[in-house]
Amino acid sequence: MVGVGDTSGKIPPEITRQATEKCTQLTPLEAAHIYAILKQTLEKLALVGVITVDPKVQAHELTQSVGEEISRMIAEQKKLEGRFEELVAMQHVLRHQPNKTKLMENQNELQKVAEALRQSTKQLCRNLKDNPNVAENMLKVASERQALQLLLSGCLNEIEVFGKLQPLLESVMAQEAAEQAMEETIEREKNTTAAVRQLRNDLREEKLDHEEKMKEKKKGLVALKEQLKTLKMDTAVSTRYLSKELTAANEHERRLQRTQLQDLLKELGLVQQQIDIEKAVHATQAEFLRQIAAKMQEDSVSWASRHDEDLAAREKELEMLKQQHARDLLELKKAEEKFKMEQALKRERELKATEERERAEFEDMREARRVQAAIIIQAWWRGYRVRKALAGSGKKTKKVSKKKK
Repeated sequence: MVGVGDTSGKIPPEITRQATEKCTQLTPLEAAHIYAILKQTLEKLALVGVITVDPKVQAHELTQSVGEEISRMIAEQKKLEGRFEELVAMQHVLRHQPNKTKLMENQNELQKVAEALRQSTKQLCRNLKDNPNVAENMLKVASERQALQLLLSGCLNEIEVFGKLQPLLESVMAQEAAEQAMEETIEREKNTTAAVRQLRNDLREEKLDHEEKMKEKKKGLVALKEQLKTLKMDTAVSTRYLSKELTAANEHERRLQRTQLQDLLKELGLVQQQIDIEKAVHATQAEFLRQIAAKMQEDSVSWASRHDEDLAAREKELEMLKQQHARDLLELKKAEEKFKMEQALKRERELKATEERERAEFEDMREARRVQAAIIIQAWWRGYRVRKALAGSGKKTKKVSKKKK
């Protein structure tokens, strides 16, 4: 983990740029207040540098305080490891039983024990890492104190000249970036360790399955040998019993027995061939698994060696992604403006289309009314002409009748 005052490493330009963007100008009152606090802190750090501690006395006291705790955790971890091995062995036996409830209980308990073992190992590693080496710790404290003094001195100069706290902000941002990179590395190592552990468990289960199969085949071979022995004894007794009575039947029986014996010998030969094949397959599988284990070990070493290269590549990729993000933001703004303009033009076109549609509907309705009015007028005019014609014909009939009289 990077210390707060660790400025030995070169700060990346990206962090410097971000710190410059985030850093704001301090007011005179704030600058004076912070300057006084940092000045007082530097004086106290100088006083701490004068104090000396006997490394042997401090190492003896700290080792005695943590020794009992580490011993207790190691004993507890051994107990958990023994329980884990028992559960793994029981799991292989329970898989061949029809009742799967006990197998599920075994798997649940196995997960709990694995989690407890993982936490115990993590705690033990943490305690072992925290077990102090006084000489190294004193040197580390001295170096970090000097680095902190340099950082605070730089901050004081920055406040006096520019009225800002940019060096402190750069140091904090660099520490956060280093911690994030360390967390990502630890997560990748955890995933690799879990994969190796799973492969080891699979290899153990495969060996147990092979042993079970070999035991079953040996039992079958023993049964076949007993059957062959019994058949031989039966053949001998039958031969002695029937040899004095029927020579022809005895000869026929002997032929049948020879045939059965040949069949059994052939079957025994086939079984022996199957055993040889199984042995060859087992040797091939064992060699294949050994090659896989060796390859996984090589891959683990390769991943460890490629970590720095991947980290540099990811940082470069992150920088490219940030640049791409900035370009995408500009394109997004342009697209939004273009979209707004298109929406406004679309609303205008829709408004014009609506007005034209309403105008067309109005013209159609007015034309329909005109047609209807013309039809009514034409019908009225035809009726008028018919009535007028009828009235004229009636008057002519009356005149003719009067003339006849």
